[in-house]
Amino acid sequence: MYTVGIETSCDETSCAILRGYKVLSNVTISSLKEHAKYGGVVPEIATRLHLKNIDTVFSHALAKTRLALADIDLVAATQRPGLIGALVVGLNFAQALALSLRKSFIGVNHLHAHIFAPFLNNAAPIRFPFLGLVVSGGHTEIYYVKDFTDIQLVGQTRDDACGEVFDKVAKAYGLGYPGGPRIDAIFDERYKNEFPFKCGRNGTDVSFSGIKTALIYKKMQLEKQQPLTRLLVVKLLSSFQETALSAVVAAVGEAVRRYNVGRIVCGGGVIANRLLRAKLLALASHDVEVLVPPFAYTTDNAAIVAGLGFYLYNTKKITSAFGLPAYAH
Repeated sequence: MYTVGIETSCDETSCAILRGYKVLSNVTISSLKEHAKYGGVVPEIATRLHLKNIDTVFSHALAKTRLALADIDLVAATQRPGLIGALVVGLNFAQALALSLRKSFIGVNHLHAHIFAPFLNNAAPIRFPFLGLVVSGGHTEIYYVKDFTDIQLVGQTRDDACGEVFDKVAKAYGLGYPGGPRIDAIFDERYKNEFPFKCGRNGTDVSFSGIKTALIYKKMQLEKQQPLTRLLVVKLLSSFQETALSAVVAAVGEAVRRYNVGRIVCGGGVIANRLLRAKLLALASHDVEVLVPPFAYTTDNAAIVAGLGFYLYNTKKITSAFGLPAYAH
């Protein structure tokens, strides 16, 4: 069975085609460069670029598989959450495609799709229950997953998302956008405890606004004494990354204890962070399994959308009505 996936929730325009859970093609055009000059994603620009790129990614994804339109069995698209204008582009394209081909259509929550990423290409068996962790630019959430139709939110950020804070701190320190990869690139293990920053955590919930403010004020304080050197920036941001990511992992550890679950499934753009991956994998033991996706499937992409869409259709016989609206949350 062939599934087309469409993802346009933020700044990536993506189309993938899967046979079952095997990824045959996954084509993504990122508008990162267009947004970098503004220090973040501009919704209007993102929407216009999705309109420009959506047909291109679909055509290229289809061409890579050498399939015909008639071979498509199912069309899945991100319905929520995301930027409304951006979502509407992909959702309408997907519904029009399914309608014109007289095929089934299904709308997908792309946060749930992120925790499907480790199951693509049959890399791991789909087995429940498990804890799902999504860490991205817009979300930091922990789920108790009994099935992909029975997902309970059990932990989250109480203010800023983890990836968002990395972007804002990097911008304040002149590293540019996106901040996450830049901070990860300069992280130095030797300086991870150089500055005693604190990150708020209450059980399985975390808070990043305090450490964000502390980093900004620390910069202002130090600059009154002397210009910041490259080494000092490395020390500050290494301490920041260690503290922020340790809070996320501690929240996950608390969730494991509370729910007595032996499996942690991770997804989202920040899961590409080397330190976070290492800390999460360190949670693994003889009775706790930790699954992280390949780097290619951490950021927003259509393969995860198609994979979850196929699972819901194939195992639960779920479809969506045409005219399905987009939702920001």
